[in-house]
Amino acid sequence: MKVGDIIKKPIQLIIKNATYFAADKFNFGHILVENGQIKEIVADLSNEMAAETVIDAAGKHVFPGLVDCHVHFREPGYIHREDFFSGSCAAAAGGFTMVFDMPNVNPPTFDVENLQKRIALAEAKSLVDFSFYGAAGFANRCALQPLIDAGVFAFKTFLNPAPKGKEDVFFGLTVDDDGQLFLLMQEMAKTKARFVFHCENYELIKSMEKLLCERDETGFDFHYKSRPAVAEVESVATVIAFAKATGVRVGIAHITVPAACALVKQAKKEGMDIIAETCFQYLIYDESYIDKWGPYAKCNPPLRSQKQVEELWNYVVDGTISMVGSDHAPFVREEKEAGISGKIWQASSGLASIEVSLPLMLTQVAKGRLVLEQIPKLMSENICKNFGLYPKKGCIQPGADADFTIIDAAASHTIDKNTFYTKGKDIDELFDGEQVQGKVVYTIGRGRVLFADGRVNEGFAGSGVFVGLWAEE
Repeated sequence: MKVGDIIKKPIQLIIKNATYFAADKFNFGHILVENGQIKEIVADLSNEMAAETVIDAAGKHVFPGLVDCHVHFREPGYIHREDFFSGSCAAAAGGFTMVFDMPNVNPPTFDVENLQKRIALAEAKSLVDFSFYGAAGFANRCALQPLIDAGVFAFKTFLNPAPKGKEDVFFGLTVDDDGQLFLLMQEMAKTKARFVFHCENYELIKSMEKLLCERDETGFDFHYKSRPAVAEVESVATVIAFAKATGVRVGIAHITVPAACALVKQAKKEGMDIIAETCFQYLIYDESYIDKWGPYAKCNPPLRSQKQVEELWNYVVDGTISMVGSDHAPFVREEKEAGISGKIWQASSGLASIEVSLPLMLTQVAKGRLVLEQIPKLMSENICKNFGLYPKKGCIQPGADADFTIIDAAASHTIDKNTFYTKGKDIDELFDGEQVQGKVVYTIGRGRVLFADGRVNEGFAGSGVFVGLWAEE
């Protein structure tokens, strides 16, 4: 039966000649979209077929719409750094049709009232679909279920006390010590949600900072010397031990150390419900870039040694690390320059990275680090499966949302931060001028062409929707 025998009226979108990713491989067909969902994938197109928009994807690859599982769009509280409009434009330009936004804004997303305020702000501005992490800290440990009922899909916890003078800004985000962490995880276990941890041992870091200052070792390398690999390994070990004791479903954010990955791998073998995310920068850049760029390469956890970067790839290949995010965390230039005119610890930590995540990962395909089929799994499918979005998102099949990222794997270009949409583009010295192979051609969210011809369609501001859940895996 041909398409023309089934559909007699124009539909929303046809992506013809599509080499599309589904069922762990690339397939060929013509994708028909109606009312924001995939209606059909057919082998032949009828001459009777009509559509509002037709995209010829010949020579390109069609991924399920990419999902960035780790972004900081900064609204409310820090819109001088980013907001839902600028951040979602950057997401669309980077090939992402959905983002998971972190809760450390002002005020943090620690209760339903603050969640609903964030949803309203994003609904008014965002081009891409979005979900929110809830804040989970010792202070709000008895108030997690209402956030789940309101649609929060996962929670984030920082394993350090709130900085002095910023207790209100960090309310509901932190624990002071391992005792509070264990009690918090006991409360977490009463829910079925996923709890994600920023794993660095705060006390160890503070001691290292004190020691380095006493030795007058205050160069750019202070950043990675004061946050050694063991600080992450010890913290991951503690989270795993407490999760085993309490039964919490956990995730490790932005894992960077192979020894920490080995702990996750063993926990998985033992049947523990644990997932691990890394970010593209930890697979590509090493600590020598901090030596060169200082604050402009400063993020937490820090970039690691070249040996650790090489070994981290092993855990991507074997599936221990199932997700790659960006940890997009923009700042204005002055907040980074504080670490040049003064000391690096005075500079804010974070990279404005969502627009370079995909082309830099595609470049790793060109270098033979991984195969193209792994990109849609690491940056879409696995994320959606891990957080209960699949198969609504993260796959190309009838009934799924019509989210697509169309890429040209052969296209080479030079990253130019001046073309970025993020408000944080001025801090992107680390990426500026980088030669990459692979680029975004189209970003399509629920059938809407958000990005094409190198430009974001800003007219779709406010068309992104809150994807509220919690769905069991």
